[in-house]
Amino acid sequence: MLVGVLNTLIDVIILNAFVFLGLTAAFILLGQKFLIANIISVFVAMLNSFILNKLWTFESKEGNLYQQILSFFVITVIGMFVIHQIIFNSLYFGFEAISSFVVSVVHLVGLSRIFSDAFVTLNFAKGAAIIVSLIWNFLGYKFIVFKPPSEPKSYPQAGA
Repeated sequence: MLVGVLNTLIDVIILNAFVFLGLTAAFILLGQKFLIANIISVFVAMLNSFILNKLWTFESKEGNLYQQILSFFVITVIGMFVIHQIIFNSLYFGFEAISSFVVSVVHLVGLSRIFSDAFVTLNFAKGAAIIVSLIWNFLGYKFIVFKPPSEPKSYPQAGA
């Protein structure tokens, strides 16, 4: 989780640095003022994620680096664009009972004066999507990207 938090901070800091230093004017593409700045910030965060997960979280010293990079990218993209969207859209648009329950809890504890129902519904769906994506990414990195090398099988000696 620490690596994920650090990656999020890197992403947000770089994006905001581009925006508040006025560098976004150089990055306008197809009328999208922040598109390239966001792509750069996400790329740097993903690069940081790969390095920290490889060297620190999973301590992966072996394996084909290019295969690890490719599988890391695939796992991350699936987490970000498939799983995240499915969970977010399901909770935000599909399962009104769950969102209504969460809103009811917010009302019950007296936070509805601070947070609107729309804010609670949106951020509950986003938070759940982040958690599911985090679990997907961790399991994918652990068992696919940075899996430890398999132990050679030992067979019993004949006549032993």
